[in-house]
Order: sequence, then C-alpha cells, then structure tokens
Amino acid sequence: MTPATVGLALLLLGVLLLISKLVRVKWKLTQRLYLPASIIGGAIALLLGPDVLGRLMGLLADRGIAEGFAERAAEGGLFGVDVMTVWSSLPGLLISVVFAGLLLGKRMPRMREAVDLAGPNLAFGISVASGQYVIGLLLALLVLVPVFNVPVISGALIEIGFLGGHGTAAGLGDTFAEVGWAEGQDLALGMATVGLLSGIIVGIVLINWGARRGKASVIDAGSKGTANEQAGLVEREKRSSGSVMTIHPSSMDPLTLHFGLVAVAVLIGQLLLMGLQAVEQAL
Repeated sequence: MTPATVGLALLLLGVLLLISKLVRVKWKLTQRLYLPASIIGGAIALLLGPDVLGRLMGLLADRGIAEGFAERAAEGGLFGVDVMTVWSSLPGLLISVVFAGLLLGKRMPRMREAVDLAGPNLAFGISVASGQYVIGLLLALLVLVPVFNVPVISGALIEIGFLGGHGTAAGLGDTFAEVGWAEGQDLALGMATVGLLSGIIVGIVLINWGARRGKASVIDAGSKGTANEQAGLVEREKRSSGSVMTIHPSSMDPLTLHFGLVAVAVLIGQLLLMGLQAVEQAL
C-alpha cells in the first residue's frame, strides 16, 4: 500500500460525502427521514463496493462477460482492494480523534454540576445497556450459538451497536480479534448502522404520532420545517459564523492549531492506555 493509495482513499471519501449531500438536497425521502450525509454516503459505497457491485461482477465473470474488469470489481468493487483496505483501517484510528476532541474548548463543570448533569444520563444508559446485554445474551445462548455456531460474545453485539454505535464498534476491533472473532467488528458496525437507521426512522414515526395526538410539547401536527431545513441547508439570513479566531493566521492557521491540540489529546490518551496496560500486566 503506497501513500498515493491512502491519499486516493481519502479523496474518494470526500467525493462520496459530497455526492451524499447532493442526494440529501435533491431526494425528498432522505429529507423526510432526516438521514445524515454519512449514512447516505455509506449506502452508496456499499452499493458500489465488493459486497453488492462486486458480487454482481463476480456473476458476470463466471459467465465470461467483461472478465478483466469484472474480476477486479468482484474483489474490491468500483474502488479497488487497496482503497477498501485503507477504509477498513480508518475507523479504529479516527475514533481516537472523535473522542479526543469531545471536550476540547469546553469548560469542565464542577463535581456537583457534573453529577447533576451526568447522573440521570448514566442511570438511563446503564439500564438500557443492561437490558440489551440480557436480551442479546439470551438470543446468543438459545439461538445463535446452538444454531449458527457463533461465539457467545455475539450476545454483546446489540449493546455495542445500538448503545455504543459506530465508534464503539470500531474501537473494539482489537478486542474482537483477541478473542478469536475478528468478524465480530463487521457485524458490530452493521448492527450500529441498523441501530442508527432504526432510531432515525422509528423516531420520526413516533414524533409524528405524538404531534398528531397532541402528546408533544415542542411541536404540533402543523409543524413542518422549511424546504431548506429538510434539505439540511441554512437560510442566508440565518447563517452564523462557524468559528472564532483565536490566533492570527500570519503565525499559524487556526486549523493547524486545532490539529495540534487534537494530536496532543490523542497522545495523552495513548500514554494513559499504555500505563493502564502496564498496571494490568503487573497485577
């Protein structure tokens, strides 16, 4: 894998995101469901990748049709094997960037304030996670393990995908590999996508139902976003600045400064991880 391949993979991601935004602007169904561009782009990549287009090209190759292109597409879809390899490595790396930047620029609350803010959310999260673990493990013990012969750890996929999401699924890639079930990460990412889509679609249905029944306190049955809001666009008169300049560009571009801060946060997290691993090995 060459640096040029890595660069091409990143450029293709940008193109997919741009196309997905255009789809959101033009396709009414995605607007009504409020699907984010990342989900739309992922769906496009899935269709053009080895799992959909690749399989179709494989069928053509077996019949001797367009053998050269069909055989290459069967392995890596429209994007190629090398690009798919780069993409498969990105989630485990970029999730560190996501978590490293969560609290940057935020005022740390006092302990009492943190407890008041996080306490109810923590209690709710533990309750939901416990239920998802129980249901998942029961399904694993009663159905998945005896019928499909998959590891019992598959019972954790519901919690990882629904409560955790794509970030958790990506971060647990090494853990799945250590327990001898590397395929679990792919299933967890798929479960996270199902959870996100079902949450959006079911959520929209419940919001509409609540608004029509008068059970919503924020919106009513007649509430409807503008065409620009549904398309994910901001009206010109409502646009605001996206950032505040803290340093002069003549010394350093603000984006470069932000990159440095995120890099320091990631490195601190890596050092903490190494320290915890050393303590674990010493015990």
